[in-house]
Amino acid sequence: MLVIFCASCAKTKPSSETTTTTKVENDSISIWIAKSQKPTTTKEAKLNLQLKAYDFAENSSNDSLKASYFSTLSYNQVFVTDSSLFRKVNKRAITTNKKIKDSAALGIAYWDMGYFFQGKVVKDSAFYYYSEALNIFEDLKDHNLIGEMYLAMASIQMKIKDYSGSEANTIKAIENFKVENNNKMLYACYNLLAIVLGDLEEYDKSLTYYNEALYYLRKTEDNLFGEEQLINNTGVIYRNTKKYDKAIENFESVVNTNNIFVNDPILYAKALSNLATTKLYNEDTLGIYNLLIKAIDIKHQEKELGSLASSYYGLAEYNLYAKDTLNALANARKALKFSIESNNNERLLKTWSFLAGIDNANATEYFQKFTVLSDSLQKEERKQLNKFARIRFETDEFIAENLELESEKEVLSKQKQMWIGIATGFFLLGLSIYIIINQRAKNQKLRFDQQQQANNQEIFNLMLMQKQKVDEVKRLEQKRISEELHDGVLGKMLGARMILTGLNKRATDEAIQEKSKALGSLQEIENEIRSISHELSHSAYQKINNFTDSIETLLSNNKNIDIKTFFHFNEDENWDSLAGDVKINVYRIIQETFQNAIKHANCSYFEVTFHRDDEKFNVIMSDNGIGFNLNKGKKGIGIRNITSRMDKLNGSFHIDTTEGQGTTISLNIPIQIETKKIINNNT
Repeated sequence: MLVIFCASCAKTKPSSETTTTTKVENDSISIWIAKSQKPTTTKEAKLNLQLKAYDFAENSSNDSLKASYFSTLSYNQVFVTDSSLFRKVNKRAITTNKKIKDSAALGIAYWDMGYFFQGKVVKDSAFYYYSEALNIFEDLKDHNLIGEMYLAMASIQMKIKDYSGSEANTIKAIENFKVENNNKMLYACYNLLAIVLGDLEEYDKSLTYYNEALYYLRKTEDNLFGEEQLINNTGVIYRNTKKYDKAIENFESVVNTNNIFVNDPILYAKALSNLATTKLYNEDTLGIYNLLIKAIDIKHQEKELGSLASSYYGLAEYNLYAKDTLNALANARKALKFSIESNNNERLLKTWSFLAGIDNANATEYFQKFTVLSDSLQKEERKQLNKFARIRFETDEFIAENLELESEKEVLSKQKQMWIGIATGFFLLGLSIYIIINQRAKNQKLRFDQQQQANNQEIFNLMLMQKQKVDEVKRLEQKRISEELHDGVLGKMLGARMILTGLNKRATDEAIQEKSKALGSLQEIENEIRSISHELSHSAYQKINNFTDSIETLLSNNKNIDIKTFFHFNEDENWDSLAGDVKINVYRIIQETFQNAIKHANCSYFEVTFHRDDEKFNVIMSDNGIGFNLNKGKKGIGIRNITSRMDKLNGSFHIDTTEGQGTTISLNIPIQIETKKIINNNT
């Protein structure tokens, strides 16, 4: 009774763990969201689906479900086709979550609105809603979400040149992300700090922060071309400090990165343009024109208007250096055009200043425009800074008032608890002493018996669980090694053996070379067996970098066998974007099927076809061999391995064969797609 009484008087605190909005599976809301987000859906159809979803959520009779529906719609940002409709949805998400007192969902709803305004470039409103979300996440003590809000606010402050505020909020974000060891977000924070310090011309500190960003980026799993972005940014710092040799080394490193032109053409074009301008400043004009033209062509294809302005400005500088004033004037005007179209005011100011220096006839007009825009930007910056200062002041004042109220409540609560405790304590003291003395012996014996029984049960459960885990791991490892040896090593050994068998009948130089290649294949098999003994699964997943090339190599390596091979696929499709486990398992299935065709089918051709859409990846393998009766006999290890691999991919397969009419095997593999919010602060 004493314990229950004291607990009823204690102040409850919100949980430190963040709760997430309940996900409603397989309902109408989910279906309408999915249809609305399809690229083939027309704008009118999207709006109709969104209105249906809104009405469905509004008409829900359950407050918790209604809050969940509106939170889901707000989070998915499905109403960007109609800003007013999105605001209605977000407002309902806020009010319904306030009603059911779901603080985490309420904070995320504020975050959604801030993200919406940031996309609309309404910086002060975005900053306000991020600060509202921050207040809630700080109460929840969720360090990751607190860090996200500080970083989002710092990013906005950087864009309005509130560098001190941006630096302070970024440091607060770092403090929270370090608590959670969130390396990916720590990389983003240090990258933003480096950009801010670069804009402040504190180049040594900027380089230090870029190195910190690189350190945390290398600790993340997914850093595709992130290093190259940092190297490019570091090169810009070297160029600004006139360390041209180091800057050139950085930009050339980015340009020469494997596959960067295919996977990140925008970064590739920026590096080309930066390399050209740095060489110009270093008075090394060799190849500058070709670098700039190539960068401009890529940026035109990617519709990078702001970056195009920079490249045309660099080309104008090169023309002026070459004393080609006419082309310098023409390219500067192109830079001016793209600066205006992309709202790149900094580049616009530089271009007007440049034109004023080379176009004497219009110099006065350019200088006047420069002055007007410069004054306007300064006024706007002061206005924005005042708005942000007011928002910060109001937020801090609100926090201070809440802290004062909380402090007063805590004092009153403690006083109340003290007097009630004193009054009740005397009443319960005698009863407590009697109960404690009377029950002490019985309780000790009962606790001892219960503890002994619990310990025995725990020991038994641990032994049983350990045995099950050992058996399961052993079975899975045996199955995995069996699949890899059968599909990978045995297939390659068969190919090498058949090549050597055919070559034993010849003694020509060409036959000797082919034998050498076959011995090389055997050496590759030796290496693969070694890699299997270390970590077969991990190394195998890393082998296939260019998926279609790997399939073509697999089919062409059997050229001494009298079987024609065909491989059909859409060259415009990015096949390397498939998940690693999909690629390795499909590769092994094709390898096993091809070897079975060589050994058993007695066929003259073998054909592989790839087809892919947004949801499925289909593979069709066929030959014109003797076929087999699928219903006769036991299933071989090859079919069992195909079944096992398709189960891993949550896919299905079908075998179509008739004796004397060939065999066709079709694979049907689902493709998983996930949508995320990403705040990207890279330059």
